[in-house]
Amino acid sequence: MAFFGNPNSFLGIDIGTSSLKLVELVGRKRRIELTAYAQAALENPLDDEGVKTEEVITRAAGVIRTMMDKAGTSSDQAVVALPASAVFTSVLEMPPMPEAEMQKAVEFAARDVVPAELEDIVLGYSRLGEKPHLAIKSKGAEVTPAPNVPTLVTPSDTTVPVFITAAPKYLVERYIALLDRLEMKLVALELETFPLVRSLLPSETASAMAVDIGDRATTYHIIDRGTPRVSYTAEYGGFTITEQIAAASSISFEEAEKLKAQHGLLDSASPVQKEAALKVVTTQAGKAKEVLDRYHQQGGRQITSTVLIGGGANLPGLVDVWQSVVGHKVSVGNPWRGLSYPQQLESRLQYLGPAYGVAVGLALRNFMGVADGNKEI
Repeated sequence: MAFFGNPNSFLGIDIGTSSLKLVELVGRKRRIELTAYAQAALENPLDDEGVKTEEVITRAAGVIRTMMDKAGTSSDQAVVALPASAVFTSVLEMPPMPEAEMQKAVEFAARDVVPAELEDIVLGYSRLGEKPHLAIKSKGAEVTPAPNVPTLVTPSDTTVPVFITAAPKYLVERYIALLDRLEMKLVALELETFPLVRSLLPSETASAMAVDIGDRATTYHIIDRGTPRVSYTAEYGGFTITEQIAAASSISFEEAEKLKAQHGLLDSASPVQKEAALKVVTTQAGKAKEVLDRYHQQGGRQITSTVLIGGGANLPGLVDVWQSVVGHKVSVGNPWRGLSYPQQLESRLQYLGPAYGVAVGLALRNFMGVADGNKEI
């Protein structure tokens, strides 16, 4: 535990559905240095309202403290991701008005669309076409609104499209309490889309679909000119592929997991195993094409690049199958690009990279200046 942390160092903490990742970055003159990273198997306990707060805080803090001690982190400042699945987002058509009046107007209008009482949520907002700004502060921690819009809204002369984000207050308070327990400063809470823009895209105005392939779910993010426009989550991921291979081959889940990691979608896999995996992946990629086509048909720009991230992005042969389905360039994300780290870690970090996109983007949040395009000090 760091009681006197480097003022120019930050931890990015990503508590996912089945694992917890943290990354520490330190700004040194004109470069950003990766000083620590760690991962642990942990299903996110914080978004389970049925479990007592003290119990989930104690459990999560214990795991994070152990990770920090083993990784040797020194920072006492953290940026943390809120789970997208627990946050409601929508778009409102608001009349043009000064920024000083917008927050009260958004709060009033949100009562008609947010499926919860306003006293039970933390509400954030940002205008379409503007960089997301920090609209809400809760006990000193800033909450960044993040759009998750199913349709494209075209601005007019009489209305202003405004994205709203509603995070459950109990969840925000748990994250704040967690960092208090760790004796760390919670710099900000963010939805995972914005860290992904920072860590994966070549510039602040780039466009792409970022697909986060997790163990139990796959989330599709459309990012247009650096602004997240659409997010969609489907309930299948790496676990589904392993499950299908095990069922098709009549083998254990553990054996199927090993075969998946070794052969994936390559010709070296048995025909039965390859077909089982291919069925899930084709459905996964087909959903991406469907989301992209709908966005374009509703007035959005045509997105011609897809970046795969998450633990499932390392499946052998995955990129080729995705490219054949979506019909454009597909690559595996590399969040370490532009960071400084020991050369001997290169191969290890490249393999782990897809799983660390959110954590790296969180840690990058407070760096200003220039260091290779979008990674700035």
